[in-house]
Amino acid sequence: MFRRAGLIALLAGAVPLAAQVSPAPARPDSAQPAVATPAGDSSAASALTRRDSSITPAADQARGVDAEIRVALYELMDDRFIPALTRLQWLSTSPTALTDAAASGALHGRQDMMFLLSQAYYRLGMDSAFRSVATPLAASSASARFGALLRSQLLLDAYRHGDYAGAIRMAGTMSGQDQGLGTLVAGLAAYQTGDVAGAQQRFAAARTAGGPYAQYAQYMEALTALRADTTQRASAVTTLEALASTATGELQDQVRLTAAQVAYEGERYDDAARLAGQVAPTSGLAAQAQLTRAWALYKGNNIAAAGQAFDEFATRYPQLPERDESRLMAGQALLQLGRTTDAANVFRTVADSATSESRDLQSRAQSSMSQAARALVQARAAGFLFVNDPANGKTIALDDAAGSERQVLAAAFGDSATSIVPAVSASEIISLDDVSRRFDALTSTNDLPRRVVFAPASATKNPQEFASRSQALYAADAAVVVAQHTLAELLASQQRQIALLQQLQTRLNSDADALGATAAKLTAARDSLAHLAVALDAAAIRLRQMFVAQINTTRMMANENRASLDSVKSLLNGAQGSPEYTILDTESQTATAYLQLADIIERGLDTALGHHPVFARRDSVNAHSQRLAALLGESQAALAGARQAVTDEITRLQSGGSDRTRTLQAALAAAESRRTAAENSVVAVVDAELRARATEMIASLKRDTEAAEFGSASASFFQAIDAGQAPTTGTTSSASIAPASGPSSGATAGTTRDSQPHQK
Repeated sequence: MFRRAGLIALLAGAVPLAAQVSPAPARPDSAQPAVATPAGDSSAASALTRRDSSITPAADQARGVDAEIRVALYELMDDRFIPALTRLQWLSTSPTALTDAAASGALHGRQDMMFLLSQAYYRLGMDSAFRSVATPLAASSASARFGALLRSQLLLDAYRHGDYAGAIRMAGTMSGQDQGLGTLVAGLAAYQTGDVAGAQQRFAAARTAGGPYAQYAQYMEALTALRADTTQRASAVTTLEALASTATGELQDQVRLTAAQVAYEGERYDDAARLAGQVAPTSGLAAQAQLTRAWALYKGNNIAAAGQAFDEFATRYPQLPERDESRLMAGQALLQLGRTTDAANVFRTVADSATSESRDLQSRAQSSMSQAARALVQARAAGFLFVNDPANGKTIALDDAAGSERQVLAAAFGDSATSIVPAVSASEIISLDDVSRRFDALTSTNDLPRRVVFAPASATKNPQEFASRSQALYAADAAVVVAQHTLAELLASQQRQIALLQQLQTRLNSDADALGATAAKLTAARDSLAHLAVALDAAAIRLRQMFVAQINTTRMMANENRASLDSVKSLLNGAQGSPEYTILDTESQTATAYLQLADIIERGLDTALGHHPVFARRDSVNAHSQRLAALLGESQAALAGARQAVTDEITRLQSGGSDRTRTLQAALAAAESRRTAAENSVVAVVDAELRARATEMIASLKRDTEAAEFGSASASFFQAIDAGQAPTTGTTSSASIAPASGPSSGATAGTTRDSQPHQK
């Protein structure tokens, strides 16, 4: 009778949609989301947020300074002086970090740093800087550990610079723990000042101390005794011969040469020739030994052997200033042997070569001396010009590390060391060969007459000027090297930065590509979501229309039922009984309920559709998509900024670097400018010295020319006598051509000068 199918269908559709969705299967435990932690549970929160973190130690300035000092020590022990000097100079500019109070226990402080700085200066030959640091440090009571070593080095420095009084004064402050080096140098200083008794005492102490300088001290002790009493030449020769039998190397040749010279001075010519002949021909002292032997043979009236020895000397050592003198003496020997023709040829050859050399030297002195002086200074070889008489071996060279060897530096920082005993190394006698090899290595001095180089130092102030100006040049060299090292370290650091930045740039580019791919995927997904949203909106409209149609049908049927009930009631007015009225009322109430239910469903329709998971999650997915798009845009912007910053930094580093780079470049340019000025100053002194020597040599060549011409005239005279002809002008006797006295006279009687072998 009544239609209820639509209402039943509507009731079924009015059930909440969420209840119709099958529940999703539970995820495994590992994929379950983290349980929310109550706000008051701090322990749980800390457990969830705990992560690894690095330990940042507290700053300890004293230990940092100690580490820097130890690194500088290792650099000095490894002969890396420039890095050590750079580090120590940087440390010295931080007095607050290097106070003695900052160091405690086994940590090193300012006194240790200043000691290492003095050793860096000492090893680099920066004597002025060394003295400025070492002098107050040696006098400080806090540096008792370094006192003995520093005083020994200051003693060497004073002697090296001709401050003999200062060397003797410094020796008076030293104890007997210097193992002979300080005592030996103090004896040499006393010897130079004429304190024979003090020199003898110190040489005897150095000999007794032993070590590598004991034999040299014994050698100097014998010479000092001879200087005190020149009548004791015989005993001096005996002592020197005994020492030569035990000495080795260059010292043995030095002792034999000196013994030969002493014997010559004592007119023991046979002994002088014998001792001089024992010097090895390959020795650096062979030239002076050859000349001494030649004079001893001549004085011993062994004219033929003397002439041969003089000729051999002139042939083997043409660079020495005694060459022409030896050639003249060879001619003199031929003349005395009656070989007048050979003698005349020798004299003419000497006269021609001396004249030619004098003329050439005069022309060169106006131009090539400056070039040669600059070449010597640029090669840092000009110091050999002022070596004291290398032909006689009068100069001793100490190792650059003398007094500051590795074991000494290590002992200076040993925990158990209370005082430092300076170690000593064997000395090296500077001989003619050492100077010759050094100048032979120079290819830019071909225009320099070598005899000027090997000539004695001029009687000017040039040696003293060179000593002072060369120190400024050494300091300028060190300043340039330090500036170059500092700049090179910075540039190397910048290159490492560039390499790291380029690696970072590659990584950022890779990340940008990956982010771009992700952005493309996200854009495609958002486009798909946009299409899905349109489809969902259409579906929502269709669903609502379907439900609205059913609601309207239900209302229509309910209204029809109510109308039918009203019609039935009117037709049965009064005829029906109580049960029929009850049924009709129930049906009327049911129709009313359907109408009310339809209203309820219509009002909740939009809410029910909104609660459906598909439509509900559409909005959250859209919101999530928008957040992802925003985050992606921010990430891309940040990545682009980082890439640009890295590119800008690489460009800046490749185009010149930072302000510090420009500052260091300016400092290097200033240091090079100061070095150029110091170099020019030294060049001026060397040029003046070379010109002074050239002037003296020209005068000597003129005298040799005159002597050769006189010898040639004498040879012509004797040739005329031998031929039975009348003598021409300029005649003389054979006795007047021969040397009138021994080597100490200084000149021959009209033919040549005598170059006596000088004794130490």
